[in-house]
Amino acid sequence: MKVAAITAILAASLATAEVTWTFQKFENGVEVPFTAGPQTRFQSQAMAKVGEVRKRNRLNGRAAGATVTSSNWCGASLTGTGFTSVTGTWTVPTITLRSGQSAASDPALAQWVGIDGFSNSALIQGGTLSELVGGRQENFAWTEMLPAALREVSLTVGTGDSITTTVSMNSTSSGTVTIRNNSRGTSIVGTVSGGTRLSGTSAEWILEDFESGSSLVAFPAFPTSTFTGSAIRSGASVSPSGSTLIDLVQNSELCSATLSGTTVSVRDA
Repeated sequence: MKVAAITAILAASLATAEVTWTFQKFENGVEVPFTAGPQTRFQSQAMAKVGEVRKRNRLNGRAAGATVTSSNWCGASLTGTGFTSVTGTWTVPTITLRSGQSAASDPALAQWVGIDGFSNSALIQGGTLSELVGGRQENFAWTEMLPAALREVSLTVGTGDSITTTVSMNSTSSGTVTIRNNSRGTSIVGTVSGGTRLSGTSAEWILEDFESGSSLVAFPAFPTSTFTGSAIRSGASVSPSGSTLIDLVQNSELCSATLSGTTVSVRDA
């Protein structure tokens, strides 16, 4: 193949992967001016599996789906085909230093819902991030579509706030993320195009240890947290029931997930 042809193919691939966001902001249902935030140094990633599938009884005393272990995800993934939307509601937790961590390590975690990423390298998602900066907790809302980095959005998020996020796949290369702060009556609607091709093969409710550069950030201690929500699959609403559960394991287990009806719980291990 000629060099010019190879160059053209590479250029086309890069153009396809370019991620473009547009945003709207609302306060009590009224649109207000919005200034888009920058891409951050952080990046949420597709699930990194570190353990083999094992069966656990975690669903109201009945057999749940398989449980896997991951170095970066904790929560639940509903798998199959035809997923076009996922919604989750959670409370922004108070995070603290884990035993042996220093304030200088700036530990952080992210809570989000998304489509894809469980068994492929595509992912569209949105949620909140909490970080201890010099011992003081900071929170912000964000959106992301791989391969671009996580993007902060201008939505005030406080510790203890109730957040509802809906991620919709509009096509294989576009989607919409709506993040609502229920405690403050404000919301952000972001529309994205480009990025890695979506397949709609999973919907997720996740607490994550994300990356800064090429390394996972320090993972803080946190209280037991819950996601409640649903997904749209082939035009029908489905609950997280039957999801694959994901435990976060690094040198030891740091987070475990359980499932009851529409509620996914994640617990500091």
